[in-house]
Amino acid sequence: MIEGTTGMIEVVIGVDVGGTSSRVLVAGADGQPLVRRRGPGASFRSSAPGDALGTLVRGAAADLRAALDGAPWRVVGVVAGLTGAGPAGRTRARALLDDAVAAAHLPGDPVPELRSDPEIAFAAAAPSGEGSLLLAGTGAVACRMADFAPIARSDGLGWLLGDVGSGVWLGLAGLRAAAAALDGRGPVTRLVAAAAAHTSDHGADGTGDPRQDIVRLVDMSTPAELGRFAPAVTAAAAAGDEVAGRIAAEAAAALLTTFGAVDRGGTVVLAGSVLLSPGPVRDTVRTALARRDVREAAEPVVGAVALAARRAGWPPLGPGELAGRAR
Repeated sequence: MIEGTTGMIEVVIGVDVGGTSSRVLVAGADGQPLVRRRGPGASFRSSAPGDALGTLVRGAAADLRAALDGAPWRVVGVVAGLTGAGPAGRTRARALLDDAVAAAHLPGDPVPELRSDPEIAFAAAAPSGEGSLLLAGTGAVACRMADFAPIARSDGLGWLLGDVGSGVWLGLAGLRAAAAALDGRGPVTRLVAAAAAHTSDHGADGTGDPRQDIVRLVDMSTPAELGRFAPAVTAAAAAGDEVAGRIAAEAAAALLTTFGAVDRGGTVVLAGSVLLSPGPVRDTVRTALARRDVREAAEPVVGAVALAARRAGWPPLGPGELAGRAR
């Protein structure tokens, strides 16, 4: 750990709150991770986002106090990337972030910087602030970046209007295909068996009609929870199921179309579970980008820390080095 000019240990805090999970990382000026925490995700566009952000920040502060064992410290930068913190949800996300940081009583009284989840994902892997990002996790979005900020954006419109190729989109498409097959409206597919296992695993009481089990599951689930069926869809596609294969192919084609709407060359950062997990969607996208400089943002929270260090005026914390230390 490195002490600042005041004799205090100076730290920065990075936060990543996604639709599925949340993470916080505290690092010192030497890039050494000091505290890591993980928690549930939250949607900041919903009416009940929960206390995921506040719990993370307060917990990290308590962990750091314990780790430093009475040594003086202060926070010189906080950057949080929040899902739903784009223009449509920015006001609400801003208020939630300010409240969470204020309630944690962080020494140094840092003013937190709000970023969107694509911004911290890009910063987690990009060698410079210029390039493009394609993210497909719970949602899906592509951005062209300049100085680590988006200057063009495609999709990221939410699961009702877009997010085509995302985990939620894949999960819903797979459940629809299973329901259609059961209903006699669609072709036979191994997604029927996968859906039956999924509904059972997620607490759906058997009704005697597997179609109604799917209905009940969908009615009871948040969009992020529906996305949990996406791995079953891509697994069925990889195993040769024609219906799942068509869904995976459509997802990959849609993601490449989204990316093409903003891309103007340079480094490409891929992020999100759909693009970072082995399977046909990732394979198709990577093949299409085979001649590009492609990087992967395995831990977007690392990008939040790198941006916080940048804001604090520290020497750059290289995302590759920081990620290696953070694991």
